[in-house]
Amino acid sequence: MSHEAGGDEIALRRRHPPTAAPLDDEDLLGEILLRVPPLPSSLLRTSLVSKLCGGVATAPSFSHRFVAHHRRPPVLGFFEKGDGELVFTPILDPLASVTSPPILQRLSAPNLF
Repeated sequence: MSHEAGGDEIALRRRHPPTAAPLDDEDLLGEILLRVPPLPSSLLRTSLVSKLCGGVATAPSFSHRFVAHHRRPPVLGFFEKGDGELVFTPILDPLASVTSPPILQRLSAPNLF
């Protein structure tokens, strides 16, 4: 009888296709990336994690969903009038900027890909 139960278990495994690993599923990965904060560097950093993340994060359909999910973009800074010129003053933490040195060093690394 235990032999039959084992046979049924094997038969059940054969009927169902193997499931994808969670981070190999582009739909699930897209849902995870939707929850990334809407800071300028967030999607850039997540797109550098892997080729799959980069593909999902840079897809036009994902961009539309990301904007719709977050609705209002964050305030990046403000303009001040000084000496006849407009001067932009950022209010974000330097680590949230795409021009912060660690990001620039990573992007300019010769062995990036």
